[in-house]
Amino acid sequence: MSSENVDLIKGVFTGFEGADSKALREMLPAAIAEFCDPEIEFVETPERVDARTYHGHEGALEAFNRWLDQWDEYNAEAESFEDHGDEVLVVAREHGRGRSGATAEAQLYLIYTFRDGKIARYREFYDEDAARAALKD
Repeated sequence: MSSENVDLIKGVFTGFEGADSKALREMLPAAIAEFCDPEIEFVETPERVDARTYHGHEGALEAFNRWLDQWDEYNAEAESFEDHGDEVLVVAREHGRGRSGATAEAQLYLIYTFRDGKIARYREFYDEDAARAALKD
């Protein structure tokens, strides 16, 4: 089942590839409903001072929208996918231009935990060591 989890996450990234903020916002409700468990836990990176944990489809949508509200342009590109059983670690590079006009780029580590073929938990990190320590295996 774990290779299917990697394939699902690759497909999600491919589906969002090249989408601007407006297009992302339009795609998110259907994507969350299709790929996420109704009780998904969405955990923002602990490096953020305003980090929150969200629950359910509505919470995941709120988290994404709250993040996108900060950016005039935003994109995250997956660089690698690692199979860890019921978890997938994605190493991604995010790029953005904020509302102030300032640009930002960062390495991002995402852990997707699966239950019954759906994403049950999403965790994000800017620190690779913290992300790897958070993996189950």
